[in-house]
Amino acid sequence: MVFIDTLQPMKKYILLITLFSSTLWGAAQRYVDLAKFTYTNAPQVNVNPSPLDPFESSVIQSKLLTSIPVQISDSLAFLTGVDFENHTTTLKRGWAPSSVNIATLKAGFNIKHNARLSGTYLLLPKLASDYGNLSNSFQIGGIALFKYVINPQTKFIFGSYSNTEIFGTLFVPILGVYHKSKNAKFESDIKFPITGFADYKLHNNVRIGADFLMIVRTFDLTRNSSKDFYTQLASNEFGGYLQFDLLKERVIVKTEVLYTMFDYALYTDGSSTPFGMLGWYPGDERTRMNGKYENALGFKISATYRFQL
Repeated sequence: MVFIDTLQPMKKYILLITLFSSTLWGAAQRYVDLAKFTYTNAPQVNVNPSPLDPFESSVIQSKLLTSIPVQISDSLAFLTGVDFENHTTTLKRGWAPSSVNIATLKAGFNIKHNARLSGTYLLLPKLASDYGNLSNSFQIGGIALFKYVINPQTKFIFGSYSNTEIFGTLFVPILGVYHKSKNAKFESDIKFPITGFADYKLHNNVRIGADFLMIVRTFDLTRNSSKDFYTQLASNEFGGYLQFDLLKERVIVKTEVLYTMFDYALYTDGSSTPFGMLGWYPGDERTRMNGKYENALGFKISATYRFQL
């Protein structure tokens, strides 16, 4: 156990984060992101119920992610936090824009198994719907992510993510690598197929880079004409960005141009498939009830509060 009774509360908190971070990320990644807000907008997205009857929609996503680490011992840390997302789009011609949400509680542990290997284990209960009625909103997921230190600049990443979506079970294996150059100008963090980035420092507080994000979400719909349906989001986005490291790299602001593949499919309640991965649903015989979203351009703005070690 770590007891620091003689320190003031703020100093104690900072020390706990420092100890936690050295356990979780190792020597190469010397920071912790405590809070992040993201706003994404694809203002013009064509939806095609049929080739002769397309209509135009938009996609707006707002996300707030928080993380709180608590050190228990030199090799064990408790992890918690709350994430919230809001998605707004017009799912079907003649419908008002739908606003759906997902709130996720994160709870778990990071364990340093030995000098090279550490593991993060999180339970992820969620409420995902338009919040008109929460009876069918509950989902539960989990992630196990391992990091193996190859050298002070590089770590190998592997693990898996699973969640009880409305259609059935989603399972995603994860494989990736983290690397930061010795001069700290180049940094990359890939967790394929879900997320990744690579960037290069142009100036003391300016970085240029590219990233990708691929996720699946399902939301129960309970309001008015949509009450007998749920929507399944398949989100693929690729972007180029400028990043500004402000206030001694405590506040990170990123402006990004996106090529988006946001597709909110509409299905009737009870439609299911036994198993799913990102983009692969064997045995899927569901009938889609709306048109497919076409690829579109968009933009993203994010602000992160980062604790530097």
